[in-house]
Amino acid sequence: MKRMWKIITAAGLSVLLLPGCVMNTGARVYDNERALSGEANSYNLTNYSGAQSDHTVSGSAEKLEGMDTIWEFDADEAEEVNISYSLTVTSGKAKLVYVSPDGIVSTLAECIAGEDSEKSASDSIEAKAGENRIRLVGAEGTSLEYEFTADAGEVEPFGD
Repeated sequence: MKRMWKIITAAGLSVLLLPGCVMNTGARVYDNERALSGEANSYNLTNYSGAQSDHTVSGSAEKLEGMDTIWEFDADEAEEVNISYSLTVTSGKAKLVYVSPDGIVSTLAECIAGEDSEKSASDSIEAKAGENRIRLVGAEGTSLEYEFTADAGEVEPFGD
């Protein structure tokens, strides 16, 4: 009887722990272009603080896994948009990606803790006619700070 109870307990714990491994949002989406170009945002976020003013959004998180859209621009025709960003990663890895209206994903910046942990730039992108987006993406257990500015479109803090 004791042996049967141990088997049932072990099986029950396995069922409870398995979804935590399978549902790791950061690992699932970080290098998945289909997920990155899709409409849905999906993330786990711990100890996040963020701010927004006019065309700038910034924030920091102790732990980020997954992705969220921080900039959207529904352009009537092709237009050049000036952007600037800074991204600092203290653990894990993170990136900013541009998603064109036709679903093409381009990496603007990628930071990996201990290697290339900081990136910043001022640049312009050619926004195409349609819905243009920039997403902030974090892999498993990423700790980061970011700031993003665009002179057109709408910026949103992570998680809004």
